[in-house]
Amino acid sequence: MSETKFSVMVSLFNWMQKSKSSSVKRSKFRKFLDTFCRPNNGEDYFSAIRLILPGLDRERGSYGLREHVLATCLIDAIGMSRDSPDSQRLLNWRKGGPRSGAFAGNFSLIAAEVLQQRQGMTSGGLTIKELNELLDRLASSENRSDKTSILSDLIRKTNAQEMKWIIMIILKDLKLGISERSIFHEFHPDAEDLFNVTCDLKLVCEKLRDRSQRHKRQDIEVGRPVRPQLALRVSNAAAAWKKLHGKEVVVECKFDGDRIQIHKNGADINFFSRNFLDHPEYEHGMSDVIRRNILIDRCILDGEMLVWDASANRFAEFGSNQEIAKAAKEGLDSDRQLCYVAFDILYAGDTSVIHRSLKERHQLLQKVVKPVAGRLEILVPNGGLNAHRPAGEPCWSLIVHDIDGVERFFKETIDNRDEGIVLKDLNSKWEPSDRSGKWLKLKPEYIRAGSDLDVLIIGGYYGSGRRGGEVAQFLVGLAERPASNTYPRRFVSFCRVGTGLSDEELNAVVTKLKPYFRKYEYPKKPPPSFYQVTNNSKERPDVWVESPEKSIIVSITSDIRTIRSEVFAAPYSLRFPRIDRVRYDKPWHECLDVQSFVELVHSSNGTTQRVMDNAVMLEDKPKRAKSSRGGKKNVSVVPSHFIQTDVSEVKGETSIFSNMIFYFVNLPSSHSLDSLHKMVVENGGTFSMNLNNSVTHCIASESKGIKFQAAKHQGDVIHSSWLFDCCSQKKLLPLQPKHFLFLSNASKNKLEEEIDEFSDSYYLDLNVTDLKQILCNIGKAEDSKAIEYYKKKFCPREEWIRFHGCCIYFFHLRKNTSWEVPLELAMRRMKIGICNGGGSVAETLSHATHLVIVSSPQTDMDFGTILNSFSKEEKRHLRSTRLQIVESRWLDDCFDKDQKLSEESYSLRAQGFLESLAGDRVIIASHLLTPVRVLFLKRHSLCVKLLAPNQLLRSISPFTTYKCL
Repeated sequence: MSETKFSVMVSLFNWMQKSKSSSVKRSKFRKFLDTFCRPNNGEDYFSAIRLILPGLDRERGSYGLREHVLATCLIDAIGMSRDSPDSQRLLNWRKGGPRSGAFAGNFSLIAAEVLQQRQGMTSGGLTIKELNELLDRLASSENRSDKTSILSDLIRKTNAQEMKWIIMIILKDLKLGISERSIFHEFHPDAEDLFNVTCDLKLVCEKLRDRSQRHKRQDIEVGRPVRPQLALRVSNAAAAWKKLHGKEVVVECKFDGDRIQIHKNGADINFFSRNFLDHPEYEHGMSDVIRRNILIDRCILDGEMLVWDASANRFAEFGSNQEIAKAAKEGLDSDRQLCYVAFDILYAGDTSVIHRSLKERHQLLQKVVKPVAGRLEILVPNGGLNAHRPAGEPCWSLIVHDIDGVERFFKETIDNRDEGIVLKDLNSKWEPSDRSGKWLKLKPEYIRAGSDLDVLIIGGYYGSGRRGGEVAQFLVGLAERPASNTYPRRFVSFCRVGTGLSDEELNAVVTKLKPYFRKYEYPKKPPPSFYQVTNNSKERPDVWVESPEKSIIVSITSDIRTIRSEVFAAPYSLRFPRIDRVRYDKPWHECLDVQSFVELVHSSNGTTQRVMDNAVMLEDKPKRAKSSRGGKKNVSVVPSHFIQTDVSEVKGETSIFSNMIFYFVNLPSSHSLDSLHKMVVENGGTFSMNLNNSVTHCIASESKGIKFQAAKHQGDVIHSSWLFDCCSQKKLLPLQPKHFLFLSNASKNKLEEEIDEFSDSYYLDLNVTDLKQILCNIGKAEDSKAIEYYKKKFCPREEWIRFHGCCIYFFHLRKNTSWEVPLELAMRRMKIGICNGGGSVAETLSHATHLVIVSSPQTDMDFGTILNSFSKEEKRHLRSTRLQIVESRWLDDCFDKDQKLSEESYSLRAQGFLESLAGDRVIIASHLLTPVRVLFLKRHSLCVKLLAPNQLLRSISPFTTYKCL
C-alpha cells in the first residue's frame, strides 16, 4: 500500500459513486482491499480506510477548513487574484448564475473545474502514503499560510480529478452511497463492534487485519471513548408504553445540552462528545469538581454537560456551554457555571459495569458520585437532582407504573420548557450505539401555528448539492406593529427556515419571488431600510426580497421552545423551524408582528406550547401535495395560549377573590400560567386571557416587557407577592404601597400623602423583604457622569482608577504574520490591565478616548499607512475628534511604572503630522520650518498662496483640497 498510487483509489471512488447497487459497491471495495493491501498488514488497511471514512479518523483531528476558508486557501495556493472570475466562483460556490456553471452548490466539482484549467488531467503520481502524510501536516498546521503551502504541494502532485476527491476527504463528505456499517462489514465481521467500544479506527485495522479470524468482543476501557447508547424516538406515550409494557420503567427529563462521557483515570480527566472527540475546553470549569467529588480513581460516566444559572435557580437555555467554558478558562466570575448531570455509569474501579442492569448502575452511581448542587449532579429516581428541586417543582426522574404516569411526567416536563423525556427499561444492559428500543425518547410533536406564526419571507439563501445555484432556504421576518389602520413599514429578522415544503412547492415559491430577488453585496451595500437585521454571519442572506409588498407569507412550525436570539433581530427565535404551508391567501401586511409574538412567548412560559389534554383540532384544510420525500404529517393543534386553562376539576377553597378578574402580565419562574389561574379559581376569582376593561387586577412578577408597558396604560400593576400572601393566609390582604409595581395617576393622588415616588410608605415599618421589593421598583440611575464621579471619589485604591475615564480602542497594525500570536496575547494582557485600572475597552472608534496602535518591533509607524487602514467614516472621526493616538509602548510604560503617564511623548499625532479635515484626503506637513506654496482648488478655480506654517494651520478648511508645491 505504501507505493500504491492515490489514482487507484480515485478509480475506486468513481466506480463506487457511479454504481447504484450497494452489493456491487461492497464487493468492489473488498476487491480493492484484497488487491492493494498486504495480507495481515494493519497499517495498509488503516491508510486506505481512513480516507474512505474520514469522519471516523481520530488520529488526524480537524482540518479547520470549511468551504469558504478552503476556497481562500486554494485561491492563494494557485496564485489567483481574489477578484478573478474563477476566484469568485470558488468563494460564491453556492450561488447560481451564468458564471457559476453547471456545478453550483457542489464545492468539490467547482474546485475541480477551476483546477482543471491549471492542472490538466495527467496524474502527478502521488501515493496513498504521501497523501496521508500531507493530510496529517494539513490537520496539524495552525495558521492559514502553512495550510496554503500544503495545498499548493498537493496541487503540484495531483490532477484535477484527484484534487476533487482530496477536497471531499478534507470536507469529510465523500458521497459514495455506501454506509459506514457496510464498509466495516466488508473489512471484518467484528469491525463495527470493536469500533463502537474503542472509537479507534487504527486499532480496529491493526487488531482485525486477518478477516478469517473472529475477534472476541472487547470490553470498554477508561481513556477510550465509547459510542453512546441511543434512544429510539416514539410518537406518543401510548406507543412508548406499548414497547415497554410489563417492564420496570424509569422516565427521565431529556436535557438539552452536550452529551458527554467523562473518563477519570486518576488525575487525568477526559470529556468525550457523542462524536468521540475530546473537549479540553471543559477542563478549567469542571476538572477540579470531578476529581474531588468522584470517589474512585477510575470510572466512566455518561451524562449531559449543561449550564446552571444560579440567579434563576435553573438550567440555562441551550447554546451557552462554550461561552461559559471560555469564561471559566479566563477566570471570570458569573452567575452561570458549567454543571454535569450524570445519568449512567459505565466503568467503576477496574471493571466495566455495562453488563449490569440500569437499576444496579443507578445504585452504583449514587455510591461513586458525591453531588454538588449546580456543579455535579446525578439523575436517579430516588435522590440526586430530585433531592435539590424546589418545593412544587416536577421530578427530574421517576419510576412509572402505567401510561398515565408517563403522560403526566411528559406534560410537567414540557411545561418546564425541557426538551422531552426518555423512558428506560430498568433491567436493561448498556449497549454501545444501540437503538433497539431499550431506551425510548418522546419529544413534543411539531405544532401547527396556523395564522399565529405567519411570517414574511424577506431574504433567501442558496442551497448546495441538487439545490445548488437556487434559493433553498429563506430568511423570514416579523412586522413591527403599525399604527391603527396602516400597513407595517418595517420587518424584523426572525429565523432561517428551509424544510417542510415538497420540491414542487419550494420551486413554486422561488419562481414567484425570483424576479424580486436582489443580491446582497455585503459589506458594500447595506440591507434594505425596511428590514431590521443584525448582519450576523449566520443571519446574512445571499439575496433580499426587494420590497415586502412583493413577498409571500408562510406559516411555520417549530419545537415548542423558543430561544433568545443574538443571530436575528427579533428578541426570540425558534428551534428547528419548518414551513407548514404557503399562505397565498394572505396579503403581505397580515403577517405576525413582533409584539404579538413576544406576548405569546411570555404568556406560555417561554414556549409556543400545545395543550396535551384538551387539544382542539383546527378546521379542515385542503390536503397538501405529497412531499417528494414521503411520510405522514402530524396532526395539528391550536397552541395553548389561545385555550383557557381547564379549571373544571378545581374545587373552591375560599371566596377571597370573589368578583375579581385577574390578568397575568408576566410570570414568576416558580409558577406556570395554569397554576396561577387555578390558584385564582380556588379562591373564588376568575381570570382573563387578554387585557381588557373587565380586568380588575393586573398581576406581574417584574416590571419588564411589552405586556407590562401595555398594562401600565390600563391602570395599577400589582406584584405577584400580594397574590401569594393572600392565598397562603387565606384572606384578602389590603393592598399596601409595597405591593405595587406601577401606580396609576389616580392611585398616586389617593396615596400621595402616604408614599414617596418609589411606593415607600412614610408611616409603615419595612422588613428585609419589603426593602428588597422597593429597591426593585427603583430604576437604575441614568446619569452616567454622576456614576463615574462617585466611582472615582469613593474608590479605595489608586491603581483601581488609574485609567478612569479612558476608553481604549486597539488597532493591530498587521505587517508581519509571525508576530500575530504574541501581539494578540499582548493586547489581551493590556485589555485586562486597563479594566483592572478602572478603564474600559471600546469595540468601535466612536466611543473611544484613546487609539492604541499595536505592532511588531521595528515596524515603521507611518501615520499615513495607519490612516489608510481605516474606513471613510473612521478616518473622518479620527480627523474631527481630539482622540489620543499613541503607541502601545505608552500602556507598557504605564504598567511598568504603576502610574498613568502623559500621552504626549508617545503620541503619533505629535510626530510632525498635520491633518486636514477635508473629505478622505490627508496632508502631511512634516517639520514645516519654511513658507510653502499651496495650491487651492475651490469651486473649480485654482489659486496659489505662499503661507507660513502657522498661517497654513489656520487656513485648513474642511471643504478644501490641499496640495503642497
